[in-house]
Amino acid sequence: MTEGELKTPHAIHLPGNELMGFAGLYIWGSDKSLPEDHEAYWPLTATILTRETVGIGNGRQLQEGTPVTLSPSFWDEWLDADEEGVQSLVDAAVAAATPIAEVLERYPVEPLRGDGS
Repeated sequence: MTEGELKTPHAIHLPGNELMGFAGLYIWGSDKSLPEDHEAYWPLTATILTRETVGIGNGRQLQEGTPVTLSPSFWDEWLDADEEGVQSLVDAAVAAATPIAEVLERYPVEPLRGDGS
């Protein structure tokens, strides 16, 4: 959440601190500037899917765009290596995320400082 120019970090979790999963995508690309036998020729690129911003907890939004949270009942389908990654699967993940966003709990935390404290 941002107030003026100050950003306040928040801890976000499910009630009871249940595990929470996010919908992510990855791809092994190729770095054509390197020889094909170079160990860094196939870098891994990953991203977390986001959707339209929704309120968390008390309804106040923390940022633009909301990560797509995966309901535990959707984990097996999302992680199934035999499942074809088509738009309908992404749409189903976004639809399943809506109820989770409504029950998330959040609270402000102290910002991390670069001095190790």
